[in-house]
Amino acid sequence: MLYPTALMIHAGATLAALLSFVAGELLLAIARKGRSRPARMALRAGRLAHLLLNLGVLAGIALVFLGGWPLWTPWLLAAFAVIAAAMVVRSEFVAPWESRVESALGGKASDEQVGAFASEGSAFVGRVSVIALFGVVAALMTMKPSFALLAGG
Repeated sequence: MLYPTALMIHAGATLAALLSFVAGELLLAIARKGRSRPARMALRAGRLAHLLLNLGVLAGIALVFLGGWPLWTPWLLAAFAVIAAAMVVRSEFVAPWESRVESALGGKASDEQVGAFASEGSAFVGRVSVIALFGVVAALMTMKPSFALLAGG
């Protein structure tokens, strides 16, 4: 009974996080025209996505133990490595950008500033990279590849 509940929380929170990330990108596309309200909503969507993703990861860790998966399982190690990469990308490219945007929006940024923040290329690449990396994690968790070809088997 506990495993199906943890699985539902894991899958639901992770899917909701990915949808929130995508919603944030759509809102930022609108904010590129200098609209601050969609920019604020995008930041909220991003915060919600990260909370949901943390919940999904915690439920995923519970699933590892409830399901009896050895921690050295190749697909699990690959997923951990991709999650770590996503965390690095977020801390290097997305978090500093979010701080600058929140600060500017708190000080009533001009339409031009909002448009510039929403159009910032390195932040966009970082955000899309985080989304893509978590897509890779989802694929690894769903398909659970054996990586037998890499091991010579």
